[in-house]
Amino acid sequence: MSARHRSFTLAVPGSSPLPRERIVPAVTACADAFLDPPIANLGHRGIAKAGKLVRTWLRRTAAPERDLPRAALLMEKAGTGGALFRNLYRDFLAECTQHVDDSHLRTGHRMYTEAAALWTEVAALISAAGEAGDQQGLDRAGRLLGELSRLEREAMQELSRLRE
Repeated sequence: MSARHRSFTLAVPGSSPLPRERIVPAVTACADAFLDPPIANLGHRGIAKAGKLVRTWLRRTAAPERDLPRAALLMEKAGTGGALFRNLYRDFLAECTQHVDDSHLRTGHRMYTEAAALWTEVAALISAAGEAGDQQGLDRAGRLLGELSRLEREAMQELSRLRE
């Protein structure tokens, strides 16, 4: 995500504030940064932009059979974009629901569960498109990225309501 603090570890001593007092600010800061990124390549705007650009990837590389499966692998198993991050964030939100009983948090978790699966599908489509030189796979990946932009924007809007 485009939040300032991308990684953190919590060690909760006995006298620390209740988990809600730590979880809510962390989740809402991440949501706010995602919803209002400083540039168009981040957050939901970045996902929507990727949905348009992915359709051009066969033309933009001399070796799509090599480059697109690598890009898909990074989406699925490395970096902060794609399925890897969504799986981690889904699991983080699940753990948060054990400490904070909130419908917005549960909805955000459910939506990120869906997003993680869709990112895996996007990566598979990109990989297959590169291996086969298949434009239709990239077009489908682009449509799914557009759907992911909407889904994740709505999920983050839910999560930003935690402070209410």
